[in-house]
Amino acid sequence: MKQIRYILMLLVMIGFTACDSDSIDGLSGKYNDITFFDFSNVTVQPTEKLGKGVKALNTTFSDASGNMTLRFGSKEWVLGEGTYALVPDVSTAGTYSGTINGSAISSGNIDVSLVGETYFVNGLVKTADGKEYKAYYKGPMSFIIGEDDPEPSGYTLSIQTSTVEIMDWTTWQTTSYPDVTKYSITICDPNGAQVAYFDVINGNDKTANQLTGTYTIVGDAHEAMQISAGYSLPDYGMAGGTAYLDDAGKMQYLTGGTVEITTATGIDGSTLYSFKGTSLNTIDITGATGSGSFNIMFVSVLEVKGSVYRDITIDSQILGTQMKYSVYLPEGYDGQTTLPVLYMLHGYGDDQNSWLDKGNLAALTSAAIDGGEVGKMVVVTPDAQQTFYCNGVQNGMAYEDYFFQELVPTIEGMFNVGKDKSKRAIGGLSMGGYGTLYYAVQHYDMFCCAYAMSPACYIEGLPNLFELYPNAPDKAALPELTIEVGTEDETVYGMCPYLAAYISGSGVTNFEYIERSGVHDWAFWKGCYPKFLTKLGQYFK
Repeated sequence: MKQIRYILMLLVMIGFTACDSDSIDGLSGKYNDITFFDFSNVTVQPTEKLGKGVKALNTTFSDASGNMTLRFGSKEWVLGEGTYALVPDVSTAGTYSGTINGSAISSGNIDVSLVGETYFVNGLVKTADGKEYKAYYKGPMSFIIGEDDPEPSGYTLSIQTSTVEIMDWTTWQTTSYPDVTKYSITICDPNGAQVAYFDVINGNDKTANQLTGTYTIVGDAHEAMQISAGYSLPDYGMAGGTAYLDDAGKMQYLTGGTVEITTATGIDGSTLYSFKGTSLNTIDITGATGSGSFNIMFVSVLEVKGSVYRDITIDSQILGTQMKYSVYLPEGYDGQTTLPVLYMLHGYGDDQNSWLDKGNLAALTSAAIDGGEVGKMVVVTPDAQQTFYCNGVQNGMAYEDYFFQELVPTIEGMFNVGKDKSKRAIGGLSMGGYGTLYYAVQHYDMFCCAYAMSPACYIEGLPNLFELYPNAPDKAALPELTIEVGTEDETVYGMCPYLAAYISGSGVTNFEYIERSGVHDWAFWKGCYPKFLTKLGQYFK
């Protein structure tokens, strides 16, 4: 008998989670202490504006046996599809709060589907009085569409420009299109994490507010009002290009659809930007295809405050060649006040400008300084070619010697920066992440803080980090150390947890290891950099 009841329960649950629930229409009552509501009526009450583009959509469902009130957080003026998570007080999109028969819902999600003009709303929830309910509604809902107050959402955008070039992969010939420019737009959330990226094609010399309009996503985009499609190479664990972060926290690369860019004047008088993607075709890093949409509202332009000087040269006596570096100087730098200095190391195949062009370093740094996250500082981005920041790796180059015997003294001679450990920090990604970890242990007296992003942990023939950290003579003297890596990073993730275990297991206490969803790309590293700046705020006041 127990087995039969279990099978019946499974059948009921399966039926209630289906989008088309005709088989359960009219069903109400109790089964195994769960009360079933098949609501036949709904009242949509006035929508409330919560600020920053978020609305509260208020609904009441009812039938002869009871009622359910649900308050949905939404960026849209109509209820969108998705799974809404329970919160005590709705303030963000994708959440809800509510009551059933006057008792507050204490657990469970609400699923919303839309077929044509018919809504399907259902959820298995528990209320504060300990009762469980399976609630279901099928039918229309009408919402009044209003107008948002243009309040800055806390999201920011930055724009890098480049020439438009298309390569023919069969002939390896590149065609340039001089009449248009690529405007690469990066959008970050209030925490600095990248949530969208668009390679927008438009005319030359456009300002941000001249990029408004509706763009079509196409492969090999080279005409105005087009956006270059994103790509995914699942066999190599690689993806990139135009993309947005979906509600599940997964980056979706766009292969079709349209993106509309609009502007509004904010309540503070600034120009705010909104991005709306519709009828989108998507592919993720695993190669799974799908569809989607997004609406990112009231985004502020992230301005670079300060100065950037590129491609400064050093005639290296140690290397016997000319080496380059670039530098960011904060707003108001006058050479009179001694400032701390941060060295940011690039990855394999990049150069001294990659952190500036791909990593948006200048804008993110000036925003952190403006926001009080960190004090004013100088940031140096040296070129290391493919040396892994070590001696003898590339054509016998003694890069490590060059870095400490020529580059650092040159920076300290040219700019008014601190010349002791408390005024120096280092960070880097991939190859530069290895360099960061290597310098942090090998030259621990030089840096107060070190942040390795997606670091290469072990390279045959290079100094072995698995040996250096356990054998460090004075572990208490090591700089504060952080490793951050993406769990989907097929390039380096396999080794990072093991190195982290060796470091923490060797008695290094001033160490943090961070894993989060992400791959080996700039979207991940641009999410790391603001965290590094926040850590530096403890040292660089």
